[in-house]
Amino acid sequence: MKSNIYIQILIAVSFAVLLSACSSRVAIENVDFAQPLETVVQAGSDGQVTDVRTGVSFNVLPLLEKEGLNASDFANTDVRMIRNHQGYYFVTAAGFRNVYVMKTRENELRSENIIRISSDRMENPALNQRNPYIQLVYGDRSVNLSKNGIQ
Repeated sequence: MKSNIYIQILIAVSFAVLLSACSSRVAIENVDFAQPLETVVQAGSDGQVTDVRTGVSFNVLPLLEKEGLNASDFANTDVRMIRNHQGYYFVTAAGFRNVYVMKTRENELRSENIIRISSDRMENPALNQRNPYIQLVYGDRSVNLSKNGIQ
């Protein structure tokens, strides 16, 4: 009878240890998400952009709407994006007035900030990694950006 109680206690303890091991989480800190080079992808006629190198794929139609641009006129336009060391995506394109700072969520990119660059539409913008900033070059100008805005 006593051995039966020991077996039940052993099973209960083993089960508790197993449950605690399954529910534990691991956190890796001090991760640098920065991409050294910007990604340049063409928007399809449906607004879809896909970067085969990183696997990122999304639709730019919500950004076009915010910019007041027509999707059919935007087809085959280069969309430029880069990821900073904190993991935020910076997204812009020729014809935009803004740079969109996007945060990843489950199955979505959500705007963390919209940085107004110019009242005129940018031509041939480029994004560079200048840790801790993202450098935006457009025309003969350049500015340093963070997730909070122009620095």
